[in-house]
Amino acid sequence: MEFTGRYLCYALAQTLHGEFVGLEDTKMATTAPRSKDSWIKVVDVMTKNPLTVTPSETVAQADELMTANKIRQLPIVEENELVGIVTDRDIRSFLSGSLLESPETREKALNTKVREIMTTEPITLSPDDDLEDAVELLIEEKMGGIPVVDEAEGLVGIVTYVDVLRCFLNRLQED
Repeated sequence: MEFTGRYLCYALAQTLHGEFVGLEDTKMATTAPRSKDSWIKVVDVMTKNPLTVTPSETVAQADELMTANKIRQLPIVEENELVGIVTDRDIRSFLSGSLLESPETREKALNTKVREIMTTEPITLSPDDDLEDAVELLIEEKMGGIPVVDEAEGLVGIVTYVDVLRCFLNRLQED
């Protein structure tokens, strides 16, 4: 079967909603409905125990951690409580002006505490949220990742667009 953009969209929807049954006239996907209870949950696809930094760590430390681990979002925690998030885009934007200035200015920017540039009160998900809700948030908010917070345990994971695509790829390979 040819993997068209339309087919891939239907297959992703089916991954989130139900069993793949087939395509009728390649215009519409048909699925065997699942109960809401059996839908894929955030906990099933999230990256557990993500790398984090504290608000007192520097922009340089956060940037090095993200670069070394090839990640784009970094939750900011204090005693396992999520207090913010910083992204590679936040860091690039913050450093962009200092790149053209003196070495002292750039050094000062790199030594800035993460608390100065992080997004406070980030959007979060619960481990028991439906993956569909997570995907909708990623799309609507144009976000690359959303921290996953358990009321009792605090930060337990992060769900990213890569996690969703990995889940989708696994589903395609099963069929």
